[in-house]
Amino acid sequence: MRLRQRLVEKIRALPWFKAGPRDAQPLIIHNRRIYVLPTGFGMFVGTALAVLNLGSLNYNNNAALLLGFVLISLCNNALISGHLSLLKLAVSAQLPEPVFAGQSLQLPVTVQPRLPATQAFHLAFREHGLDFALGPESTHAVLAIPALRRGYFPLDRIRLSTRQPLGLARAWCYLNLHEKALVYPAPSGQNLPSDMPSDGGSSGRNTRQKSDQPHHLREYRSGDARKHIAWKASARTDTLQVREYATAQSDVLELDWATLHTLGYEQRISQLCLWVLQAEQKQRRYALKLPHTRIDAGSGPSHQRQCLQALALMPHDA
Repeated sequence: MRLRQRLVEKIRALPWFKAGPRDAQPLIIHNRRIYVLPTGFGMFVGTALAVLNLGSLNYNNNAALLLGFVLISLCNNALISGHLSLLKLAVSAQLPEPVFAGQSLQLPVTVQPRLPATQAFHLAFREHGLDFALGPESTHAVLAIPALRRGYFPLDRIRLSTRQPLGLARAWCYLNLHEKALVYPAPSGQNLPSDMPSDGGSSGRNTRQKSDQPHHLREYRSGDARKHIAWKASARTDTLQVREYATAQSDVLELDWATLHTLGYEQRISQLCLWVLQAEQKQRRYALKLPHTRIDAGSGPSHQRQCLQALALMPHDA
């Protein structure tokens, strides 16, 4: 299996198999972007017709010879029909949302038909494919691509193909994307300890008792607690304002890489990923400290994405 995988990777590294320049979207498929080759069934039919015609010539059977030429013309029309079914289609794709390792990237693809007829198509990225029917209106298909490793997942190109009308040939074209989808680490490990050390060791309730006066006001960020909203100040400025307390930093969870020295390299990343998700779920402020990066304390979806991205882009263990 490893030998086959290495062979496939070397073949894909050849210049002929590499994706061309990035396509502007939507891509209008024209003649020079369409490829047509016979399928296995088409090769069998072609061989049978060749034998039929050779036998007809050998025995001077005009009726069989006429039948052979009629069938060859029908097969030739099938090849042309497969080419025309892709011609002038408009294809576009969107960058998939980040997922965790072990999940599937959901790549949305939109195909705009040229003719008001229903046709069957196959959408594929490498060995992962999806069959869908293209109706008289725009069709939105979602291609699931397994993402097994954290980091950037390269999306070089996708393939749109069809075997209509007779299955004798496969006509296809490529949409060159040259995009990178982000894959977060797979969260795993122990749950966030209830006695996780904080910066200063004080809880939010004790913090509030130490300082009843807010240090300053700031704009509302997604994930802030409703009880911290300054409603009077918000009414004066027409924007939501949140109280920031002087001792608020004492309630910050320190998610430190160094504290997980007993775990392996990838296990540390997965453990910190789990803690980031759980800290966000509990609406706690947290800071992330990695070997060469520190993300200051915060909370909310944007802060969570920043932490997960930093973990996803950690160098892979050699």
